[in-house]
Amino acid sequence: MSRVCQIVLVCEDWRQSAFARGFLVASGVDRRSVDPKVNPGGSGHDWVKDQFVKEVANFVRFSEGRGILGLLDEDGMGVETRELEVTNRLKAAGLPRVAATEGRCLLLPARNIETWLYWLRARQVGAPVVVDETTNYKVEGPPAGGARLSDEHCRPAGEYLHSLNHTSTPEGCPPLLDQALRRLREFLNAVRR
Repeated sequence: MSRVCQIVLVCEDWRQSAFARGFLVASGVDRRSVDPKVNPGGSGHDWVKDQFVKEVANFVRFSEGRGILGLLDEDGMGVETRELEVTNRLKAAGLPRVAATEGRCLLLPARNIETWLYWLRARQVGAPVVVDETTNYKVEGPPAGGARLSDEHCRPAGEYLHSLNHTSTPEGCPPLLDQALRRLREFLNAVRR
C-alpha cells in the first residue's frame, strides 16, 4: 500500500472532523498525516467553501500523496446547490473541479452530519432507528428510538462507516451516506498512488 503524505480535512465543526478522522484512521491512514482545519466560528458553510478552495489551490502545486477532504452540511439547501456553490468558487479561481478520484473530495451530509451519526450509532448498538435526510436532527434531537448523541460517538461512527461494504450498504442507509462511502473509497485510492 502506498503512503499518504497529507490529507487536509476541512470541516464546519468538531463533530465532522472527529467523524472523518475516525474513518481515515480506520482505513489505515496515519493520524499524523491528517491536518484538520475546523471552522473557528461564524458561518460554517462559507468558511468551508472558502477554505476548500484555498486548499485546492495548494493541492494543485503539491499533489503527490496529498488530498483534500471537505465536509459541508447540506442544511436543507439541496445537495446540487451546495455542490454548485463550491464548483463556482473553484471555477472562478481557475482551479480544477471536485473529484474524489483525483484527491479532491467533498462530502455533503443531508440534512447535516447528525443524520449520519444517528444512523451509524444505531447500527453500532443494534437499535432499530430510521432517519431521513430532511429532518434537522441537530435541532430536533434524536430520531424515534435513538439515544441522544454525544461528541464521543463521532469518531467511532467514522470507524464503523469504514467497516461497511461500500458496494452494498445495509438497508436504511441514508442515500448520501452511501454515496459518501463510495467517494471516500475513491478518495483513498487517489491519495495512495
